[in-house]
Amino acid sequence: MERINISNLDYIKGLETLKINTPDTKHIDIHIDFWVDHSQSKIIRDYVGFLFDSNGIVAPWRGRFILITDELINNAIEHGSVCGDIDSCIIHAEQDKAGFFSINLEVHDTGKGKDAEIGKDMIAVKISHTEKEKEDGGIYMEKRGRGLFSITEKLVDKLSFAHSPQWWLAVRIEKNISPEDYAPIKKEEQYVPMVEIAHDSQPIPVITE
Repeated sequence: MERINISNLDYIKGLETLKINTPDTKHIDIHIDFWVDHSQSKIIRDYVGFLFDSNGIVAPWRGRFILITDELINNAIEHGSVCGDIDSCIIHAEQDKAGFFSINLEVHDTGKGKDAEIGKDMIAVKISHTEKEKEDGGIYMEKRGRGLFSITEKLVDKLSFAHSPQWWLAVRIEKNISPEDYAPIKKEEQYVPMVEIAHDSQPIPVITE
């Protein structure tokens, strides 16, 4: 597995370094160490976008997975670690010849943050979240549950937690995407927007290439 430290790199250099160290975008196995700062979150988020672009995966899953990546990394930054720490993101992804794409993404925090929990504690939070939603139909807002459970769990195949031996909490997501879920829309099926050129004239289509 390739291990890359981007903690001392700015956005442009960090993203460029990750791309250079991904020679085969059909088979990704990379460990990214990053500084606990939201600017580093953007690097990893856009790297995930690059992986989806490289494998021809368009809307809606490209945007959804960028959102999921943001949730996991920002959750670790805001709740599981403190400024100056180094967190970790591990990505395994593969696309087979038939176009089926699988991705596993893990984020590890240091456990020094204000709401740091180990794996077993996060499982308890997850159960509480589910019970709270069933009880009052609302969204469980406490601790680290809001984004992780309300958004991420609904979009992935599996969301799990473990105690990270080197760090503290490891949050892992797994998703399999079939070609039917991301096949580009055919040109003749695309929505053509309409514009008005005058109050007394008919709408005309905007020609898009």
